[in-house]
Amino acid sequence: MYHSVVERLHGGEGYYDSLGSELRKGGYASRSVFNWRTPFHLMAVAAMTEPVSRYVLAGLALIASLLAGIATNRGGGLGVLQFIVTMLALSECFVFDQNFQFHLIAEVWAGALITISVGAYALGWWPAGVSTGVAALFIRELALPYVVVSWLIALRKRSMPELYAWTAGLVGWTAYFLVHAHLAMSHLTEHDIALRVGWIHFGGPRFLVETVRMSLLQTLAKWVAASILPIILLGTAGWATSIGRRVAAVVVVYMAAYSIVGLPVDLFWGAITNPLLAFGLVWSVPALRDLFGALFRSRGPVATIEDGDATRHVGDAAA
Repeated sequence: MYHSVVERLHGGEGYYDSLGSELRKGGYASRSVFNWRTPFHLMAVAAMTEPVSRYVLAGLALIASLLAGIATNRGGGLGVLQFIVTMLALSECFVFDQNFQFHLIAEVWAGALITISVGAYALGWWPAGVSTGVAALFIRELALPYVVVSWLIALRKRSMPELYAWTAGLVGWTAYFLVHAHLAMSHLTEHDIALRVGWIHFGGPRFLVETVRMSLLQTLAKWVAASILPIILLGTAGWATSIGRRVAAVVVVYMAAYSIVGLPVDLFWGAITNPLLAFGLVWSVPALRDLFGALFRSRGPVATIEDGDATRHVGDAAA
């Protein structure tokens, strides 16, 4: 459908006329403003032409993977492994088969840009972090949780220039989205249909597993993704650095939101979160090592100390 919209844009047709016509042709619920994608993404793809847009997306994914590797390396982890795992999480960005037109999926672009933003913060380049985070928001509104969490972190740090930059981005995007919603609704016709079920679906863990499979895991059984997800979340929680805490906060918000909002067909949302979950997969190795070390570490002989009516047991370390 999005390919058809891009072709119509090449032919000189307006964005909302093109998108509205294709939504109706496909039987989509065009009365919901959230089914009308904001114009920046598809208009940019149309302007770049299809081959160029594929290579631009692949370039962004490569930059995101490099920055992710650097971020992990600076935190004391295996940067090379992080580079590889992040590339696998962004694997759809490197697929150039005409049957898999991932460059037409806004979530894929947003996921790459959010990862670049995280990597920029790891290097202390907050202006680049803000710019790419806001760009992800203009491409897909599902980047909003990342932007809001970043705004709150800037507020907590009392980093005023950074806070003002995020605020300006949020205000600009809000105006942009309101104009978009007005234009989309002004193109409604009597043939438009409403969404049969609401976006509040409470998909819970089942939907989270589906979003995680928006990667190479799509070719594997669902139980594989279901087994890996808790390990990833453990690794995310165990990355005890400033950038690790940023990623953990963002992941928590997305996992909570996806547990409540989203239909079973919205598995492409995972393209936004999977590059961030790639950090958790790499950091799950030291997290599991520390966990099992704490569980099975020898406690040494126990000394018994009489203290009046109470008896206390004290290990060697405490003694």
